[in-house]
Amino acid sequence: MRKYIYSSILILTTVFAACSDINDPMDEVVLIGNMAPHVYWEVGSSTVTAGSNVPFTVQYYTTGKEEVDKLEVWYNLTEDESKTVSCPWTTSFVYSIASTKSSQKRISQKIIEFPHQTANWSDSLSAYSFKATFPTSNTLAATTWIKPTTYENDKMLKYFGQAFITQFKDSLFKLMKVTDFQKMYLGLNLVPNFKIYMDSTKNDLTGGYNYHFPKDTQGNTPVPQAIIDIYQNIPFSDLILNKSTNAYDVEYSRSYKLNALIKCFDKKGVAGLSLNSDITLN
Repeated sequence: MRKYIYSSILILTTVFAACSDINDPMDEVVLIGNMAPHVYWEVGSSTVTAGSNVPFTVQYYTTGKEEVDKLEVWYNLTEDESKTVSCPWTTSFVYSIASTKSSQKRISQKIIEFPHQTANWSDSLSAYSFKATFPTSNTLAATTWIKPTTYENDKMLKYFGQAFITQFKDSLFKLMKVTDFQKMYLGLNLVPNFKIYMDSTKNDLTGGYNYHFPKDTQGNTPVPQAIIDIYQNIPFSDLILNKSTNAYDVEYSRSYKLNALIKCFDKKGVAGLSLNSDITLN
């Protein structure tokens, strides 16, 4: 009887010891290292004009042994870019090239520093608090070039590049059908009579005619050399000219966004971090 009781006590002791190793309640309340200061801020606006200051209100305090030393505002920079170019002359298909890109242009870095001041203490908040601003650069203003009525080649090259212009024109040519050339050449007053470059075949299903370039000896309908020569001499600006709106079908926009936070340091350099705030510059 005694032997049975003794064995039970050993088993229970072993189980308790194993559980303590896996889930020690003391580990959940013991804090290791220095306590970082607590910091919270509110940014006055999520959209500001580039070059202007961003207002904010901050609250902070510490529960650690070290005194607060300073606060720093940090942010990184993201660039958002959107491009669209279209040719309004096509009838057999829609030709438009669009792209959007978002990329980090600057890693997070310190923008401004504020020394801790004991006079910022608020009894009602049980925390230090103050209002201030941090700067932005006027070089980060948003840029837009949307369906201009005047074509500027310098802007086209700056925003899109010569390679894009060449690729756009070459790719467009490969897709164009006879009716697309007809609309473009007549609309741009490049030829007085386009019918001299065309031929037609009766469509037995519809009773109408299918228009195409003249057939060669193999029955193909290649683009005539005269049409190719005319196309090669068309300025790029004419390819995107929309006569119905008297504007050029090009759109470009670039804007910047800051991802900011405030850091609160104690005198040993331990920092508490606020939540991040996104700020769009216009």
